[in-house]
Amino acid sequence: MEIRDTAAVISGAGSGIGRATALALASRGARIIVADINEAGGNETVDMIGAAGGIAVFRKVDVTHTEDLAAMLACSVEHFGQLDIVYNNAGIGGEDLFADDPGDWAKMIDINLTAVIDATRIAVRELRRLNRPGVVINTASMGGLLPMPGSPIYAATKAGVVNFTRSLAYLAPESRIRVNAICPSYTDTPLVRRSGDERVEAMKLQVGGILQPEDIAAGVVELVEDDSRAGAIMRVTVRGGRDFARDIRP
Repeated sequence: MEIRDTAAVISGAGSGIGRATALALASRGARIIVADINEAGGNETVDMIGAAGGIAVFRKVDVTHTEDLAAMLACSVEHFGQLDIVYNNAGIGGEDLFADDPGDWAKMIDINLTAVIDATRIAVRELRRLNRPGVVINTASMGGLLPMPGSPIYAATKAGVVNFTRSLAYLAPESRIRVNAICPSYTDTPLVRRSGDERVEAMKLQVGGILQPEDIAAGVVELVEDDSRAGAIMRVTVRGGRDFARDIRP
């Protein structure tokens, strides 16, 4: 898909990978719906896009609410008259499953997996209604392809995103809608930094370094532009760069 003159909706675009992707797509001529629960961060992303000469609108969204997801996607049609790209990027981490207080691991499932399924479902229905080709990209993780003993629920949610995405490859020849996923390795985002500098340094040693959000944004751009990719799972790692796991093509 040619990115120029498209309309893209990005959840979790108030910081990190979502913000970097919003900036990357806007720089190529896409108009952006910046969706986030964080109003300050979302509006900051909008301002950054505007300062660079792009067009963006903020939409507050709680991805665990179906009505918010539907309104987020409708916002693109309302403001730009079209919907072409949906990037389901919002996610959370952090758990200690067997601690006295294991944290709200059910919320992690709601945000990292259920919301991705729901947003994809709504996006596909809307693209079909508009009779437009489209691209849906879901943020998974290398933790969805490999065991994560320290974060088993997180790994489970991302593995769910991976297989959910693979299972939708059939939409490309049927509806001209491509659904792909991107699996970053350890990435320098505010979410990761909240785990503390000691944890960050330990993980950098374990995986060989840390990616920048712009590395992931470049992968998203590639998945949007490459019309041959449907049900594809792109891995992004420090050592290997960008490649594909069990490549599926329509």
